[in-house]
Order: sequence, then structure tokens, then C-alpha cells
Amino acid sequence: NQGNADDGTILATHCELNAGLEEYKPRYPIYKSTDNGESWKIITYVTDTLTGANSEWNPYLFELEKDCGKYKKGTIILAGCSIDPEHKKESFIRLYFSVDGGESFEQGVVVASGGGLEEGVWEPFLLQLDDGRLVCYYSDDSDPEYSQKIVYKVSEDAENWGETVDVVATEFFEERPGMPVVTRLGDGRYFMVYEVFDKKGISGNPIYARYSSDGLDWGDPGFIGYEIINFNGTKALGSAPFCAWSPVGGENGTLIVSGTFMRKGESTTGTDLFISDDNGKTWVTVPHMISYTAKENFGYSNSFAFSQDGKYIYLIKQLVC
Repeated sequence: NQGNADDGTILATHCELNAGLEEYKPRYPIYKSTDNGESWKIITYVTDTLTGANSEWNPYLFELEKDCGKYKKGTIILAGCSIDPEHKKESFIRLYFSVDGGESFEQGVVVASGGGLEEGVWEPFLLQLDDGRLVCYYSDDSDPEYSQKIVYKVSEDAENWGETVDVVATEFFEERPGMPVVTRLGDGRYFMVYEVFDKKGISGNPIYARYSSDGLDWGDPGFIGYEIINFNGTKALGSAPFCAWSPVGGENGTLIVSGTFMRKGESTTGTDLFISDDNGKTWVTVPHMISYTAKENFGYSNSFAFSQDGKYIYLIKQLVC
């Protein structure tokens, strides 16, 4: 969206903790590749200087597809979660802005705030609507009526944010829907995946989905959603989902969902990718391209993206050695 089309440039980030060392605070390194991911270099680090909390968790990179307020099409936004060093007092959903392709980031705004680990705000995901408004979906522990729920806020300028709107908030207090990720389908609808921790009667943090015609109205928040499970019911994913849609693959394109581990069934690589050619009505599975030790349940942060033409997929996953 910066006028250079698909020139082989990719940005990536992750959280970088210091394991109690004092050499530097937790931060988000920004990696850049100019050869379609063949090689990478760190171009900058991002730390929170606005809230007084550390930039610790859940970083997500997003490029504006349209102008939004003073920020032009092509602006890179990094969303992340800042929390106090003891993880007991305060947490923030923070945005940082880059107008030079990720080489540097401005300290931006606080979208939402909460308490410590038991009352915090987590796991932001950004989406831009057709009219240019920016939506930030995130997990919210701050409402005492719910253990956790999925909510969103909307902004017309990426700086001033509206009221909190519930997306998934069930009547069972123990259920903790979270980690929302949204993609746009070829028919114009929006598709969201999320995990449900402590689903009543089901272990393994099953992954659920729901649909929206406009990215804002997701139906009854009390409805838990549709479980992601393969066509014959033998396989299902668990925890930390991701999803994306490509126009390649037939009339409806290809919708892919990933998760951390196989909650149900087995996989030769530790997990599978769930693939649908009918916009999520049915799912088949293929082995994930990056294997991990399934016994240890490693493999978080298994996000992915498509090339601009939708023909190639780039996958990244956290491995523990």
C-alpha cells in the first residue's frame, strides 16, 4: 500500500523478554526482508515510553490500506500489550506508528487499559473497514461480570477511540474467549477465529469462529460460535488461532485456519492447517509446513500471510529449543 506494489518487502516482529536481566527492557524487534523472506535484518526496536509499562506481549503489525485521520495509506501500525513489570497493576493496548516503512515508530496512543494479569487487556488485532475506520479487537479481562470476553473499539483517525463493544461474552463465567483474529472473505463477509479457554465440558482450548457482514455486528455475544473441526469430526485445533483468506483456489478462494496444537486427532508435524474452499462450512486438513514437538505443545504464534497475488503463503512459528 506504499506505492511499491509487491516488491519482496516483508516486516515481522515478536515479543522479546529479557528473563529478568537489566540490560534492556522488554521490547519488540522489527525485522525486514527485501527478498521475500530469504534473508532478514533487524531495523529497529520498539519500546513503550508513554504508559510507563513494559512492551511485553502480543505484538501485531498492520499496514493501512486507506488513509485514516492524519495517517496515510501505507502507514505501518504496531499494536501490542504493555504491562507493569510485576504484572499486577496495569495493562494497556498500545499503538505505535511508522511512516517510513517500519524503520522507526512514533509513540502513539492507548486504545484500552486494564489491571494486571487477572483484570487486563490483551491480544490486539487491527482491521480497516471500507470507509477507512480502524477497528481494534482484543481480549478483555477488566469486566468483573466475565472471566474474559472479546470486544472491539472503533476509531475514525486511529487516535481517538470509541466505546467498548462486546463480540463474544457468554453466560458461563469460566469460559474465556480470547485471541481474536479476523480476515475478509471473497463474498465480502468478515470471518473471526478465537480460542475458548475452559469451554464447558471440553478441554484443550477449542477454536471457534463466527461471521459478520460489516466487521462490527457479530451477532449475539452470548453465542459461543462454530467450532473449527474437519469434515468427518476426527480432528480439531486448540489454542492461539490465526486465519487468512486467499482468492486462489476456486470460486470461493481458500480460507486457512491454524492453531497451536491438535486438540483432537493426530498430526505428523504436531499440528495441521485447516483449509476450506466453501468459506468455512467444511474443513480438510494438511500438515503444517513447520513441525514442532507436539508432545511439549510448543508452536505458539503460528501466524501467516499471503503474497499480494495470493499464490504464496509465508508462515512463522515460535519454536522452543
